[in-house]
Amino acid sequence: MPIYDYECTKCGAIFEAMVGMGEDPSPCPDCGSRESKKLITAPAFHIREDRATGRIEKRVKGYLKDGNISGAMRFADQAASMVKSDKVQRISDKLHQKTGV
Repeated sequence: MPIYDYECTKCGAIFEAMVGMGEDPSPCPDCGSRESKKLITAPAFHIREDRATGRIEKRVKGYLKDGNISGAMRFADQAASMVKSDKVQRISDKLHQKTGV
């Protein structure tokens, strides 16, 4: 069930509520009023770490297959700084170790 942000039109409180399709939102936790409006918010999503690591590893291998060692190292270093994962850091470290750079 999706979680939506609402603003109470009576007291102005902002709250989250799990609401199914076609259901009315929960009452305001502050004043109990059922008068609220749905707020527009950015969608939340999460990429599983193992999927991200797999894609990073595949791309690094692609660079290496094409003979682009500097591209592989640059990409692995950027990925290691952005994706805080031991696996991604090991990929970057392994490249540096093998190339001596």
